[in-house]
Amino acid sequence: MSIAALRTLAVLESLSQAETVFGGRSRTWTEVAAVWIDLRPAGHREAGDAGARPVLTETAEAEARTGVAARGMRLKAGGEPWRIVAVQPARPRPGRMILKLERAWP
Repeated sequence: MSIAALRTLAVLESLSQAETVFGGRSRTWTEVAAVWIDLRPAGHREAGDAGARPVLTETAEAEARTGVAARGMRLKAGGEPWRIVAVQPARPRPGRMILKLERAWP
């Protein structure tokens, strides 16, 4: 695959926390970097407890140039937030990484 396959512009975000004046904690997502990715759906799974509504979890992979991405960060592509659950080097292509992504649907 060539660099031309990275056609979707996405934003990497990191969770920022700060203490409020009332002693609580404020959580916000802060933009870390903009990256070009190749987003590929990987499937879905459904899970639920007895008596609770099942939750559909969609999975995907995104290939990008190696960068600052880390597990626990968020990737926003097409306006949709994806949770990064793993970052792996793209073999045999040096300089690339594969992001394993998940998002839940209520």
